[in-house]
Amino acid sequence: IIAIMSNNNFMKKIKLVHSVLLIMFVLCFISCNDKTSQIDLVYPDGNVKALIMSYDDGLVEDNKLIKLFNENHIIGTFNLNSEFLSTQKHWPQENGPDIISTYVSKDSVLLIYKNHEIAAHSATHQDFKNLSDNEILKEVTTDIANLNNLTNSKIVSMAYPFGNSNQHIAELLSNTGLTNARTVSDTYNFNLPDTFLLWHPTCHDSKALDLVDDYIHLNNNKLSLCYVWGHSWEFNDPKRWTSIYEFCQKIGNQKDIWYVGCGDYIDYQIALKNLIITNGTIVNPKDNKEVCYKEGGVTKVIKPGQT
Repeated sequence: IIAIMSNNNFMKKIKLVHSVLLIMFVLCFISCNDKTSQIDLVYPDGNVKALIMSYDDGLVEDNKLIKLFNENHIIGTFNLNSEFLSTQKHWPQENGPDIISTYVSKDSVLLIYKNHEIAAHSATHQDFKNLSDNEILKEVTTDIANLNNLTNSKIVSMAYPFGNSNQHIAELLSNTGLTNARTVSDTYNFNLPDTFLLWHPTCHDSKALDLVDDYIHLNNNKLSLCYVWGHSWEFNDPKRWTSIYEFCQKIGNQKDIWYVGCGDYIDYQIALKNLIITNGTIVNPKDNKEVCYKEGGVTKVIKPGQT
């Protein structure tokens, strides 16, 4: 009887071990075949953080700022009022003397903004909310045409003059060839844009230093973006220059941040959206651009037409 009981216990143990092994095999099979959960879309070089620096008007003070950017491997998007280039303008102020703005010369645009993005800011910096639809389109298309001729390149980005826009104005721009346009409605977060033609940035550069440590130490696998905007003429104030200098010193030359202009950033976002991901398989359409993703923690590149 004891022998029979021992044999029964032994068989029960065998069945239990068998069941456990079967469950482990099933879980392993599911895990090995569920590749979708292991795929993370990333920026170039496997980064998940990106920095955009966007500066308006096209004044001679851009030279000093660009030198700072270059020293820290930061890419800027510079939004120019093309009809004011090679001129000097007086801007009346309610409280204080006029601001005298000296714009960069037309023949120096390519040299000054080499390795950075040149973008539109309207031809003559008028408030779009005070213009008719036709006047808005004229301001934008004239600026784009002027800058296209100066740079021999396609202009796809813009910053709204005075930052003023709305959904209707954004829809007007959808047929101008622009892929993105920036407001001045700061979000104070690092989320990706909800809409490209009504793009709300992270913050004005006067607040950037307050957020820089948070972004540098941000540590997750989610795509994020720090988008800073401003005017280089504001750095004529020594305190403001010290602030932007410290910000660039901190956030520049980071191995895990993608430094990019607005146009290239949007191109990449569109490319990510064009990917076809099904059952753990990624298909990159032939007419798309090269993109990166991570699978099992390893950064991989998928070229157009590849699976």
